[in-house]
Amino acid sequence: TTPQLGGNLDMVANLLVGNGGSTGIAISANGEVTMAAQPSFLAYNSSTDSNVTGDGTVYTIDLNTEIADRNGDFASDTFTAPVAGLYAFNITIFLLALASDHTEMNLIVVASNRSLLKRGQNSGDALQKSLQLSVIVDMDASDTVSFTTQVSGGSAVVDILGGVETTASGILLV
Repeated sequence: TTPQLGGNLDMVANLLVGNGGSTGIAISANGEVTMAAQPSFLAYNSSTDSNVTGDGTVYTIDLNTEIADRNGDFASDTFTAPVAGLYAFNITIFLLALASDHTEMNLIVVASNRSLLKRGQNSGDALQKSLQLSVIVDMDASDTVSFTTQVSGGSAVVDILGGVETTASGILLV
């Protein structure tokens, strides 16, 4: 059909199709826009990781189960940017078996250009603690992001709870 131009483009099928023939952008009858290959992921740790930090050891958080990976950019606990842009990341972990001498807990988004840190303190009586971090990261194509944690101040080992309490997500914003 013929497009009607005059400030608007009338797309009867409400789809913009790329050169490869697949739908790039779909617009519903109500105006919602979806992009099938928009870089984004949601992953979690399926089981508790025992004895991974506590003595200052930096541990890369295991995110071994993908709920969604729209563009296939997340693998082996690492997101790789397919294009340059601003990306939003969210990470939540749940620490178990904290001891009274564990003084500091860090959650770190490790990106190619810089690392971003969330620092938590132990009140001395907490046996478990949840840490969350949300950041926007500028990335170039092929830059990577992974997630680490570090608990220090003590010698006892700390666990990271598996399941929905330890999750990460990311999406290309612009």
